[in-house]
This record gives sequence, structure tokens and C-alpha cells, in this order.
Amino acid sequence: MSEEVMEYLSFLIDDEEYGLNILDVKEVRGWSEIRKLPNSESYLLGVLELRGEYIPIIDLRQRFNMSPSVLSKTTVVVIVRNEQGQSLGIIVDAVAEVYQLSASQIKTAPSFVKIDERFIEGIASVSGNHVVLIQLERLFDFDVLHEVTQPDLVSED
Repeated sequence: MSEEVMEYLSFLIDDEEYGLNILDVKEVRGWSEIRKLPNSESYLLGVLELRGEYIPIIDLRQRFNMSPSVLSKTTVVVIVRNEQGQSLGIIVDAVAEVYQLSASQIKTAPSFVKIDERFIEGIASVSGNHVVLIQLERLFDFDVLHEVTQPDLVSED
């Protein structure tokens, strides 16, 4: 019996390659202006109204306790969706590849990885590089993010 293969979209942050299950990725888009949120976590930059939905925009570098992203017209936002259909946008340095990985290729992440191991599904070696696979549901509380991004709480700045 053949082993199940999953696809992962990889992206770069601070010269490290990370990956998300491609089934969680809704779209990849360029930067556009967002509405700021007062009194929110530093990594929660604001919301983007996209086709009638308010989507929280997260600076993944800040969520990983790194220096903030430099926002420009070349900034990449990956829109992801959880199992309950809630979306959020994560800012990454660049999108890299789509990899097909089997469960046997995914190993437990070693301690040298820059982010908290609770957020990691595993690590895979692909073409001599290591790809850290992110577990979205552990990294973000989608319910809390959507609660604080309701339209009546959003400033027009």
C-alpha cells in the first residue's frame, strides 16, 4: 500500500523555509492597505476587507518574536483558512515552492528551530534544505482573532 502524500506551500522568513499544508491556503496575494486595530497584539497588524469578509492580517515575523516585516508593494500575504472556514492573512518574506511530502519524510523538529515547538507539525528535508512545517491551529486562535476584528472595532486609519 502506498503512503499518502500531502502538498505543502513553502515560504521564507528570515532566510528560513517554512511550510503550510496547501489545503489550508486560500490564496497568495500582494500587499494592499489594511485597517488598523487599536489595542491589539503587536503581530496583529489590522484587517483586510476581502470580498465582504474581514480577514485579520498577521505579521508572522512578529508572531515568531523576530523583527517586524518591512511592508511594501512587494510584501506577500498568504490567506489561509482553518477547518471551521475562518480566514486570516499571514505576511511572509517570500513564497518559495510547493512540495509533495509523505508522512515518512516529516520528522520531529530539532531544538535549533527558531520558533516554539508547539507550533510545529514537523520538519522535512527537501533537496538538502530543511522545511519547518507549521501547525496553523496551534499558532493562532482563529476565534479570538476574528472576535477582535469585527467591523465595529476597526478604525478607519
